[in-house]
Amino acid sequence: MKKLNRPYRVSEKAVRGVALQVFILSLATILTGSYIPVIILLFDFAIRVILIPQFSPLAWISRKLIVPIAGFRKKQVVFKPKRFAAAIGMVMSALSLFFFYQEKTPAALTTISILALFSFLEAFFKFCAGCKIFGLLMKLGIVSEDECPDCVYGDGSGI
Repeated sequence: MKKLNRPYRVSEKAVRGVALQVFILSLATILTGSYIPVIILLFDFAIRVILIPQFSPLAWISRKLIVPIAGFRKKQVVFKPKRFAAAIGMVMSALSLFFFYQEKTPAALTTISILALFSFLEAFFKFCAGCKIFGLLMKLGIVSEDECPDCVYGDGSGI
């Protein structure tokens, strides 16, 4: 199978639109106690981490419906920190689904509530916790500074 090239930059508008949908699906889980939205989230996060964001149903909805309506600023952002954040979202969704399967609903709802909080921050305040962690990993030397030129200040000190 041919490996797909990942885009170097993605639309910040589309990212924020996806975060808004993640928040809505997380909120639906919290309010209804249903694990179905978590399955959707897990599936979509996996697509964005393993393949490319263009194959993601939430990214498609964001580009075609949310971005034209919302007044998000047009800007391209580096993909790798967003992919890292999506990997964290995938782990959180999988953990929540695992808790649902184990019939530990409070733990599942707590896990998905954390995901809801951070997706809310991304959608409405452009604060990406996963990106901040990625920058910290760069500062600690765990991730190469070449991975995200936007995460490095001019003096190379990192976030």
